Amino acid sequence: MGKFDGKVAVITGGARGQGRSHAVALAREGCRVALWDIANDATTNPPYRMASRDDLDETVRLVKDVGGEALPVTVDVRDSAQVRAGVSETLDRFGAINYLVAQQGAMPLTREVWNTDEEHWNDIIAVNLTGTFLTVKYVVPEIIKAGRGGAIVLTSSTAGLMTFPWLTSYGAAKHGVIGLGKGLANELGPYGIRVNMICPGAVDSPMVDSFAEANGLTRADMFSQFDGMDLLGAGLVKPEESTTPAVVYLLSSDAMWVTGHTLIVDAGAMIKPNAGNVAS
Repeated sequence: MGKFDGKVAVITGGARGQGRSHAVALAREGCRVALWDIANDATTNPPYRMASRDDLDETVRLVKDVGGEALPVTVDVRDSAQVRAGVSETLDRFGAINYLVAQQGAMPLTREVWNTDEEHWNDIIAVNLTGTFLTVKYVVPEIIKAGRGGAIVLTSSTAGLMTFPWLTSYGAAKHGVIGLGKGLANELGPYGIRVNMICPGAVDSPMVDSFAEANGLTRADMFSQFDGMDLLGAGLVKPEESTTPAVVYLLSSDAMWVTGHTLIVDAGAMIKPNAGNVAS
């Protein structure tokens, strides 16, 4: 018996990275997973390398390898019509939705706010915040129909707690995800449905690779930026070692009294003192 036998989860950004890791872990515990991802030629501005159909198919294969069942669904969460279609396709296959993990994301070009292109600002907000809202808007009614005991995890970021300069559009969106989650936790409490947020620190994922490429950085440049950042010497960590166990916990009955909570998974980076600010 797994933690989630007979249950169904929608995972946005499910084709690769953290979404893939979450999908495999949930499937290992008996959950059937609907993998929502863009999986086509649609892009953010600038044109980051987005998930492909091959990425989606590979996640399906990995889920099958652990004995699970996965439904690949091509969804651009910026488009409400596609989100509604994704809900319908998921229900046609699985009949219900019990859990939602909103994992999709994109990071911006490094620019001062006043030098940020309006279209780029709008798209970063759309991917990271509006897409989460639209997914919640159309998935939540189905979780309510499925009955008490459902759960939602929204992925924010440490940037949603302490916005980093030159990444302000991303930080603004991720602050918004936390606000959205807290409000939703209040609204869904009477239905017995829990809502929590996670704030990952430095996680090794294709989103980081795309960010590096768009900003003219090598992978080595990215890795070096995380040296010495946290308290545990973690640096850039794999999702299966960090955020995935957090998601599994928050969806499970082990967290049955946990809601409206923001779980920071950053190896202590946020509380590590800056040596330049330490009094002598």
